[in-house]
Amino acid sequence: MGVSSNSTAKAVRQVENLNRYGVSGYLVTSPYFNLPSQEGVFEHYARAAGATDKQVLIYNIPYRTGRNVENATTLRLSKIPNIVGIKDSSGNVPQSIELLRERDPGFSVLTGEDILFYFNAVSGGNGGIMASAHLQTERFVRVWDCVQKNDLQNALPEWNMLTRMIPQLFKEPNPAPIKYILARKGLIPSAELRPPMTGVSEAFKSVLDGFLA
Repeated sequence: MGVSSNSTAKAVRQVENLNRYGVSGYLVTSPYFNLPSQEGVFEHYARAAGATDKQVLIYNIPYRTGRNVENATTLRLSKIPNIVGIKDSSGNVPQSIELLRERDPGFSVLTGEDILFYFNAVSGGNGGIMASAHLQTERFVRVWDCVQKNDLQNALPEWNMLTRMIPQLFKEPNPAPIKYILARKGLIPSAELRPPMTGVSEAFKSVLDGFLA
């Protein structure tokens, strides 16, 4: 379950309330808007993790929250037993490389940057949590399986096909393009979005229709 608040107390209450429903774990977004120090970021995650015995993933997406979770903070948090990994949407490749190198083996690094999935896989990462993987899911799995077998000769052509798709899905705000395609394919009943999100433009629909074809 996703947990998101710029108030640590509210995030803790969200976790405590959700504990009643038997969820497997939590994806906790960094506190947004109020730009806490790294110590504040650490406390936010530590207290959220302390409110449950379920697994917790850090969600670092600074271009949405306004504050990066620096690697030193992530590595500190990784010592808390039920903080088991990170969805790394830092968009900072050197930071991601350093984290993959320095993290403990049992701490999972999952990319949230869809276009960096292959990089994560070949660099010893643990996969991804990616919007675009709702489409051509089997191809993503084939890339992963080939990399795990050190079969880069077959992994790269599969990945190259995905790199043609991924940028198209983010030309208008996510998740509108993906929901439009999923609805067209009959995999979801509607492409409807809740305001302030809006559906894809009429001009872009024709692009996506061509992509579907």
